[in-house]
Amino acid sequence: KLYDLAKQAGYLTVRGTGYRKERKGSPVCNTFRQRCDALEEICVIVEKRADTDTLIIDFSTLRVRDDTQFVSLILENVLKAKYPDLYSATKNCDDDSCSIIQKPIIWDAVKTKPIWCVNERLITLNCARDVAKSLAIDVLKESMKFDANVVESIIETMPDHNDDVNSKSEDSEFDAIIVERIIETVPDRNDDTNSKSEDSDDSSVDFDDI
Repeated sequence: KLYDLAKQAGYLTVRGTGYRKERKGSPVCNTFRQRCDALEEICVIVEKRADTDTLIIDFSTLRVRDDTQFVSLILENVLKAKYPDLYSATKNCDDDSCSIIQKPIIWDAVKTKPIWCVNERLITLNCARDVAKSLAIDVLKESMKFDANVVESIIETMPDHNDDVNSKSEDSEFDAIIVERIIETVPDRNDDTNSKSEDSDDSSVDFDDI
């Protein structure tokens, strides 16, 4: 029933983490993540708890090499624009109130492995129940603007945070820190370019590198 409701709503709601010891995880969460993977959509889950709910946004189901621009869209167009208190809370993600993208993208796994072998790329936020529901809906609406087939570098699509340093606001400084943190977890695109240039003198062609 939870899975059927999730298909209609676009996001999954579970009690607690949905964890089952005998199943070594949460079957419904794992199944929903596989569905999002098949549809190339972000995976949004609301964990209902006693005091507050936890919203989880997983970008790994987009299966892209660089998800920085998508994370930035959610942070800027949803959290910062509509939920400023939650956005401010992300400045203190060293505590248990939230977390933003902690695991790196392993590109080989993203290209070849099933989703349960791919690192989750999570934003998690604790919030009131009514806020969690509306936030989940707003995140899904924003995600409809994603184009997983055309992925551009965040450096090309975001303003240069190094310009006019003296005129930066506190939010601008924080945005730069978040972007830098996310970029650190994204594979270096120049790796492929450098490896190809090293092989340029070789008359043979390795089609695996194309």
